[in-house]
Amino acid sequence: MRGSARNFTGTELQKELAVYHHIQPLMAEVTAVLDSLSLSQKNQQHYAERIHYYGAKIKRQSPENQCLYLLCYLQFRYQEGLERMAEGFIHHVRQVKQRAHQLAQDRVYRDWQKAATNVSKAAEILRLFVDDRIDPNTSFHSVQKQAFQVLNASELSSVCRYLGNQKQSADEAFWQHLDTESTLRTGLLRSLFCCLRIDGTDKTQRLAAVLSQARQELAAGNMLGDVSIDRRLPPKATRPLLLKSDGGIDKARYEWFLYLQIPSRLNGQLVLPEVIRYRALDDDLVKPQTWKNQKQALVEGTKQPKITEDPKQLIPRMTDQLATRLHEVSDYLERLDNRDIILRPKGGKHLWRLPAAGKKHLVNNPFFQQMRAIGVADVLRVVDQDTGFIDDFEHVLGMTSKSRQYEVDLLAILIANATNQGIYGIAQISDRTYDQLSTIQANYLRLETLNAANDRINNATTRLSIFNHYNIQDDNLHASADGQKFEAKRETFRTRYSSKYFGTSKGVSAISLNANHMAINARVIGANEHESHYIFDLLMNNSTEIIPDTLSTDTHGVNHVNFALLDLFGYRFAPRYAQVGRVINEMFDISEDEDQRVKLALRKPINMQSIMEYWDTIQRIAVSLAQRQTTQATLVRKLSGYKQNHPLLKALTEYNRLLKAQYLLDYIDDASLRNHVQRALNRGEAYHQLRRAISNVNSDRFRGNSDEEIQIWNESARLVANAIIYFNSKVLSNLLDSFEEQGSEKYMETVKGASPVAWENINFRGTYTFAPTGELPKLDELMAPIEGYRPKSESQCLPTGQ
Repeated sequence: MRGSARNFTGTELQKELAVYHHIQPLMAEVTAVLDSLSLSQKNQQHYAERIHYYGAKIKRQSPENQCLYLLCYLQFRYQEGLERMAEGFIHHVRQVKQRAHQLAQDRVYRDWQKAATNVSKAAEILRLFVDDRIDPNTSFHSVQKQAFQVLNASELSSVCRYLGNQKQSADEAFWQHLDTESTLRTGLLRSLFCCLRIDGTDKTQRLAAVLSQARQELAAGNMLGDVSIDRRLPPKATRPLLLKSDGGIDKARYEWFLYLQIPSRLNGQLVLPEVIRYRALDDDLVKPQTWKNQKQALVEGTKQPKITEDPKQLIPRMTDQLATRLHEVSDYLERLDNRDIILRPKGGKHLWRLPAAGKKHLVNNPFFQQMRAIGVADVLRVVDQDTGFIDDFEHVLGMTSKSRQYEVDLLAILIANATNQGIYGIAQISDRTYDQLSTIQANYLRLETLNAANDRINNATTRLSIFNHYNIQDDNLHASADGQKFEAKRETFRTRYSSKYFGTSKGVSAISLNANHMAINARVIGANEHESHYIFDLLMNNSTEIIPDTLSTDTHGVNHVNFALLDLFGYRFAPRYAQVGRVINEMFDISEDEDQRVKLALRKPINMQSIMEYWDTIQRIAVSLAQRQTTQATLVRKLSGYKQNHPLLKALTEYNRLLKAQYLLDYIDDASLRNHVQRALNRGEAYHQLRRAISNVNSDRFRGNSDEEIQIWNESARLVANAIIYFNSKVLSNLLDSFEEQGSEKYMETVKGASPVAWENINFRGTYTFAPTGELPKLDELMAPIEGYRPKSESQCLPTGQ
């Protein structure tokens, strides 16, 4: 059961099919018990992970805990398997459809070339019909025989298609190729299809009924029956292609027709009620009856003013504020020499020029280049001495050891994973053994322990004297989120092709949430997934004491709902658009009155009524997100599948547009906002350079065997990066304290503007020695070469606390 599919190959998907058939008979009872416990999706996942961590050692847990963990694991594994089978089914149907289209086009092209060369011969055949030398009483068979001497039947048919309906030829070739894929249809695809329960919506009930009937018949080992065949479903142009020569339905082709309908309709037209990713949106939200009975308490429980406020007061007020801002920005552009803001080329279209701070050099400040080098293992030791982050790596069975004998091995494991060497690689170039490292890793290294250690390091950084000087704004903590692509050496279910980043290999994207230089949260997603689907989840799952107020992303972090979602939960979304002028022109109409005064107006008014009408559903979505009933990625993916005129999507989009318009107006007339956005993103990019320097130690490729291992390796790298940032922040704090004591204002200002993202003072390579060889390096001695630095007198030194 613990062996899951790593990719979409038939062999790997057979693992999921075996697990499904093993546990499916139990799932009705499992679901009933878990429903009675009212556990959130997040809690169920947490308990399910205990099975991964404990393995056979789960027997040491209490019987009650054993039952809870196993029930949650069964539910989690069942849902994971169904999702992977659904993804596998969709993948193979799309692949075979693509192959069929490509081969059909190739065949049409070959036919076209061949027919083009035979057109002149076809003219000879046509002359037979006007040849006076042929006796009128000659039989058609004799004339046909003469025609076939010029072109055979196949060649003549090709010319006819060329002169007639070429598209029909391509469609026929498409279905002829599907006929050759019968092994895939009757084997893997049919097995997967029989495991997927499919329901329809208002406009797809007929299709859903046919799919359900077909599933029952195929699952029973039968061929499609007449009940499963509805001749009204195929489009008129497709129906002739599904017929046999005797006029009956070709059941093999009809089965293909049904399979081809599914992938493109899993956007809300068809749903898979047992698969979280593809079930109806309503199934992800607070249950309707609970919402009806407890709405007021649930809304107030979010403690978010905009979620709790009456929309009849909130939306008109926000709309009035937008109108005021439109007037203010118009006046601002009029007072200003707006030639620096708006350019008017001869074509008449307005082009915006909104300068922002450039990309400054934020890595490897000269302060650190003057220091004596220190090994990365010693950096981790110094950080642990200050913060005690090693204590967060608790034994999977809860056993404690006062001696911390595992400390040395844990440091080796963290560096091994962070640098992509793995514990086998680090064992070859250090004083550690593979067997010992393997045991310690299995017992202590988990996502939860890595996250706790990262949080402790980041929280400790906030207590250093330099930290407040990292703030971009005094009264606003400005964070950024961005993704970074990494190639993967081994194939997993999440790895995907991307020729732009990986060539012919596969990889993943690691999104990090950065605040004041530190990575306060991170997540690994597929390279094919959109970063904008995850930024809200990164904020909501941030467990540090560092709470951002504003979040910036580049264009990849923007979608139709992120302004709305972040605003509802008290965050300000401040993206940097790659083509900000185009975005502004799409939002606003720029005109001039008779006195050539600039006037800004919305191209399309905000539909307040739409927002207020669906505010109840918007509140229900917000409460569901707050209670972890669903995730932003799941929500946005489903909303994106709705048609643009869907009432709920329209209401959310209008609210999003209201906030986006406010932001763009602020972006136009506030140069400091533009600079703050750029600075926040610069810091994220600087962190990425440090993260890349760490992983570049060994080929810059993840080597994890599973998605979970890749996530663990990424969290290990985040920990090492955060430890380096803490270490460098401590250096800057000591410098600041020293220069303050000396009264050197010039040096103090230089230190306050320095970035702690640096690694030229840290040695990542070579032979590692993890066993203690004496006292830790003294920071004052490492900093001694820095110009102007003098250690503070002992009596004035600030204690470094945990």
